[in-house]
Amino acid sequence: MRTLTYSLVVVVLLATVGLGWLFDQLYVQYSASEPTKDVDKVKIIEQLGGELAITLGQLSNRQEFVQQWSAGQQYQLNLTPTNSLPMPKALLKQVKQGEPLLLESNSHLAFHYYLPATDEILTLTASLVNFKVADKPLDYLFTILFYLALLSMFLLWVYPLVKQLLALRKAAKSFGSGNLNQRIVPGTVSYIRDIETEFNHMAQRIEDLVSDVKLLSSAVSHDLRTPLARIRFGIDTLAEEEDPQLRERYQQKLSNNVDEMTRLVETLLTYARLDQGMIDIKKAKVDLATVMANCINHGFSESADIQLQTLPGHYALATDESYMIMLFHNLLQNAVKYGNGKVLVTLEQIKNNVIITIDDNGEGIAFEERIDILKPFVRGKQKQQEQSGHGIGLAMVKRIIDWHHGQIEISDSTVLSGAQFKIILPAN
Repeated sequence: MRTLTYSLVVVVLLATVGLGWLFDQLYVQYSASEPTKDVDKVKIIEQLGGELAITLGQLSNRQEFVQQWSAGQQYQLNLTPTNSLPMPKALLKQVKQGEPLLLESNSHLAFHYYLPATDEILTLTASLVNFKVADKPLDYLFTILFYLALLSMFLLWVYPLVKQLLALRKAAKSFGSGNLNQRIVPGTVSYIRDIETEFNHMAQRIEDLVSDVKLLSSAVSHDLRTPLARIRFGIDTLAEEEDPQLRERYQQKLSNNVDEMTRLVETLLTYARLDQGMIDIKKAKVDLATVMANCINHGFSESADIQLQTLPGHYALATDESYMIMLFHNLLQNAVKYGNGKVLVTLEQIKNNVIITIDDNGEGIAFEERIDILKPFVRGKQKQQEQSGHGIGLAMVKRIIDWHHGQIEISDSTVLSGAQFKIILPAN
């Protein structure tokens, strides 16, 4: 939205100030190039009235001349004795000093001249229509060009916006119809790139949640059905068995099945709480090197040979320490479970990213499994029958990394020849 606001301000300024200034300069240039044809008509009439006053001052038949002049001319003459003219004394004094006096009404201009020889005032009256300036075609041309340029600039600006809004509407409608893989491709010129990016994040989030629900429903139905069937079978067997030792053995098996169901339910609740906990996470500065060292020493000190290699760098990250412990614990547990007893953990900083690399000496992960292995209730095919668990540890890891806007990469380890998990977390 910031881009939209800035672009709108720029377009308004360019359209109003820029185009206005440009057309003003063009108008001045073209107007100055034309020969000046208009002459100051007021000055001409004023000079004409002055010459008429000099002439009338020398004539004896002044009234006859005035009558003949007024009958055939568009400018009217009138002779009035000074003492009969209703004029303020200040103006009358000005006229008597020889200065012509111009008075204007709604329809006429009146020029007054003093005739000292006869003590009369000569009035030359001209209609205002004669002084109306004719409109120039050039004025209309530049006005039309200005509005056409203004309209063109606005259309050029609004076209990408309308196009993006229509694409957003189409994508939202398609997504609402069930096409969950619908995404928006931001254009080269995009005013609403933030909205498009957030829509894609929202769509990806919803698609992941729907996928999780499908996986959870199928996994729960399978993982719960098996211990439930064993419990039912054990209860039936226990009811028919009278041998105390066998009854105790069956009771222990029932207890183990109940514990398995309890662990499954707790795992599901943890996964669900993790999704909700990301919203209200409490951030604080956490030293990732210290957290990783504590996880290794307190949780896996005797399980495998785990070495921690910390390269020079800054590993303080604004996050919740409990989620970092969960992230590292699940990664280490996965490396120990599917490895052959040796794990190498490396921490390094490259530019603004903190990179955690975990190598093991197991059988590795096949390339076609590396995407699915991060989904809930999906376990690797290697050693799948020998290892316990529900396949949700790496799904939790993926969810925590996504919330931190990080990345996870799975590849073959060049150090221990097993699997390599590389986690990239932005330091900012």
